[in-house]
Amino acid sequence: MGAVAYDPVPDIEAISSKLAKLQAALSDGLSRERCLRRWSEFIRERDGHRCVDCHSRRRISAHHISRKSFLTEAQFQTGNGITLCSACHREMHRGFNARPDLSMPVDAQGGEKLPLMERLYSILTDDAVERNLMRDEFYFLSDELLTSFKRMQGYDPGTHFPGARIEQAYLILAEGELGTRRAIAEANGVPLTDRPLLPGGLYMVLSEEDGQPGQAIVVQTYVPRWKPST
Repeated sequence: MGAVAYDPVPDIEAISSKLAKLQAALSDGLSRERCLRRWSEFIRERDGHRCVDCHSRRRISAHHISRKSFLTEAQFQTGNGITLCSACHREMHRGFNARPDLSMPVDAQGGEKLPLMERLYSILTDDAVERNLMRDEFYFLSDELLTSFKRMQGYDPGTHFPGARIEQAYLILAEGELGTRRAIAEANGVPLTDRPLLPGGLYMVLSEEDGQPGQAIVVQTYVPRWKPST
């Protein structure tokens, strides 16, 4: 089948129609295979039938950013999908691509590829903002999934990350794992705050004063790429 012509102006009606079909399939209890087919059709329609990474329009498919076998609750969530061409898609699945052993640490088998997940959520956020498509229903990620990402990185579920839900996913995964940061801080004898250090931010350690230990503060400079209209 030939490539579908890319229209830079999103067809909101067509996207909404595909979303309605996905929602109907889920509410009607259709088979997992049929629901995944509807999910894939929606993702490709939303992304303009082209690879969001390299913009190729040939041999495209919908890719789960967080694998279906790792966090099954995300397999039909619209924010967990991105359209990729065959070359970009193949890179995502290079290496371990079997069902993970959930008793092992995250990415211990090399299948989750957290830096690649971070990058995909980042470029998907940029694409949604540039095309003025950022709507919760088009890029939905559940609180449960975002909480799973926070726990993977060692953060309390209540830790705040700004932006739309897919932008939050990017920021959570962009964070250094908290346990690793804490170990580095302790090894260097500096205090550590549990606040996340967003891209572009500064981590400052204040000097000791009057016998009191120094304190760590985080200066955030990150500006969310998308803010809901008020």
